[in-house]
Amino acid sequence: MFSTRLLVNTVFRTLKSTNALLNKNYLIKPSLISSTYKHYSTALLQNFYQKPQPSLLQNDNIVRISNEINSRTVTKYSIRKGRRKSVKTVLKRFYRLHWGGWIRTIAGRHRRIWSKSYTRRMRVKQHVFCNATQCTLLDKMVGSYWRKPKYYVDDIYEPYHTREEFQFTYKKPRPYIPSE
Repeated sequence: MFSTRLLVNTVFRTLKSTNALLNKNYLIKPSLISSTYKHYSTALLQNFYQKPQPSLLQNDNIVRISNEINSRTVTKYSIRKGRRKSVKTVLKRFYRLHWGGWIRTIAGRHRRIWSKSYTRRMRVKQHVFCNATQCTLLDKMVGSYWRKPKYYVDDIYEPYHTREEFQFTYKKPRPYIPSE
């Protein structure tokens, strides 16, 4: 197993040897473009005319180390029945609606409230929907128990559990309008 420090050192040595990103032109901050004169920074022009550098993927050391880094795709199974276990952080951070959608709170809603505008503070208090890919992933990360509808007394999410306006999820029969 390789540590991240070894990976960083290897990448740094590779970049230093190829002199790709350690060129002095990259370290110069480009000057702001003036609206009256329209002068452009010389650093930007020098970077524009540079030759393309070789890809890091051509270096065998970096490819070998990046393939050996552990990823966090861990699936835990129960000992007794061999079922997949639910991920506890999903149950804490997300809430599943009866029609299969997941909602979550906005990240950073308690941080730096003093610097947020009034409209931003109101928007941060609201919940947002996860997209279809995220909902599928979250369904895989929880067990069948958590995918079944749960009914609570005075549920604050009760109006959101039904989705009558959508063709594939409505439950109530549509009103019949005869054609004339």
